[in-house]
Amino acid sequence: MDQASPEPTRRRRRRIIAWSLVGLLVVVAVAGVWVVSRALIVRDQLSAIAHLRTEVERSVEAGRIAELGPVVARFEAHAHEASAAAGDPVWRVAEVLPFAGPNLTAVRTVAESLDNVSDAVATPLVSLVDRLGGGLLHDGAFDVQVIGDAHEPMQRARGVLGASAAALAAVPRDQLIGEVASGVTDVENLVALLAETVDGLADVSGVLPRMLGSDEPRSILVMLQNNAELRTGGGITGSFAELRAEAGSLTLVRQADSGEFSDLAAPDVAIPASTTQLYGDIVGRFVQNATATPDFTLSGELASSWWRELTGREPDTVISIDPLVLRSLLDVTGPIDLADGQRLSHDGFVKQVMVTPYLTLASPEQTEYFQGLTESYFDALLSSDAPAAAWVSSLKGPIEQGRVSVWSRNDDEAEALSGTALGGARERHLAAGDTAFAVYLNDTTGAKMDSALGVSVGTAVGSCRDDHQPEVAVRVRLVNNAPADAGKVWPESMTGGGHWGVEPGDIGTTVAVAAPQDWFFAGTRVDGERRSSVDVVDGGFPTSGVEVTLAPGESAEVEMRFVAPTSNDFSPELIHTPLLRAPERLDTAQISCE
Repeated sequence: MDQASPEPTRRRRRRIIAWSLVGLLVVVAVAGVWVVSRALIVRDQLSAIAHLRTEVERSVEAGRIAELGPVVARFEAHAHEASAAAGDPVWRVAEVLPFAGPNLTAVRTVAESLDNVSDAVATPLVSLVDRLGGGLLHDGAFDVQVIGDAHEPMQRARGVLGASAAALAAVPRDQLIGEVASGVTDVENLVALLAETVDGLADVSGVLPRMLGSDEPRSILVMLQNNAELRTGGGITGSFAELRAEAGSLTLVRQADSGEFSDLAAPDVAIPASTTQLYGDIVGRFVQNATATPDFTLSGELASSWWRELTGREPDTVISIDPLVLRSLLDVTGPIDLADGQRLSHDGFVKQVMVTPYLTLASPEQTEYFQGLTESYFDALLSSDAPAAAWVSSLKGPIEQGRVSVWSRNDDEAEALSGTALGGARERHLAAGDTAFAVYLNDTTGAKMDSALGVSVGTAVGSCRDDHQPEVAVRVRLVNNAPADAGKVWPESMTGGGHWGVEPGDIGTTVAVAAPQDWFFAGTRVDGERRSSVDVVDGGFPTSGVEVTLAPGESAEVEMRFVAPTSNDFSPELIHTPLLRAPERLDTAQISCE
């Protein structure tokens, strides 16, 4: 039997291949059209979200969370539709294509992140504020049940924001077109902004109910710091108030000023040698210096020990705040009328509370003034009918700036506070990441001259080493803005009278800079000249310290250098001692190798 001619077979094979190619091209074309149609849907939805995102950011930054309900509803609808379109299986297949693929992946990541943020963050946040619409206080007591119920949803929201931040950070930017890259950055900024609010709410709602006596009566010691005489955590701890908390109800038990405490070392509290090397023996010797250390656990233990020695009672919780927290809380209380006829409001608050009492009142009168102020605030806060959003708005900034620190004797609560902005300066440093540096300022004048201290901070990067290992120089510029005759015309309560080794009118400051863990010391300069410094590892952080004294009108720039342990790229971050006025930011510069 004759074999079939090979020519028809080849023709059939070619027809099959040709039709297969045509079919493939049709599929690809259809898929392309489908992906384009999906992309147009996503574009329209993300464009709508972009306008809403601006409203969300403004409301969150201003603390007007209660206004977000209608905005979040629209945000949620657009986010769901964008995520559904970008999650299409055909879209996923197209992500493997060169050039277009990375952009499609980035857009999908943005859409999914916005959808997750809408579901797990924005909607629960608005729901929480709606539930607290009647305020945090009922019959003069905090609603500990509602506050505690907020913890679980805020913890979930924190987890979603963390996952979204990681997903967005993992998007490679070098292959993205400008519009897509900009969109990724915008959503990253939104996630970071929401995280600031959610982190604070999660932290506070996790510990506050028990501290307010939801389970059993608690004792709370509040320390008022004074930033006119700087310490690492803010300022000297000169005023104290003991509160009793039971089922959300607070009672003012006793007040005391620093003059009522002995100058003996706090019993049963060991001071690390590194702390003494940096700040002297004042940390454990004088109650005013409880926050000279960045370790607020140590500060809490010291304050608790001193209070037990003074009163025979040991607090369960120690809370440190500064006067700018009180100024912010005026959004909750409204203007406050004091017993002497003065009215406290935002305008002129710093001068009225932080400067004038020390220029015009004798020491006993200062004590009377501040204790009266504490009582007036206490009464005003507990009678406030302000909505929860006002409390969140007023405390958000001070907490982020490190103006509120909390220590608890309870191990579970202490663990919850660790690594948060409420845990004190060192915990803020840890939370800021492994490229963060901390600037700590401690007054050595012995009085309230820091109301006249100007501060600027910044960094310089580069390397002056043969091995080219990266270096960071942290720059701190100080200026004494007091009048030339301050030493003669200002009272001793302002100038210190020279009793602590600083001439009246001058300002003495210990500048300490803590580098990230595992970094190395690389020297200290003051106004460009090398200066010997104290270099110790304090609590795991390499820390350099030097003292600077400035006469009125004088300035100095301190520069402390550190060497990175790796050659990885990084961008240094800065945190600093809470000040009366935000420090100016120096432009990032290149390290000088002269």
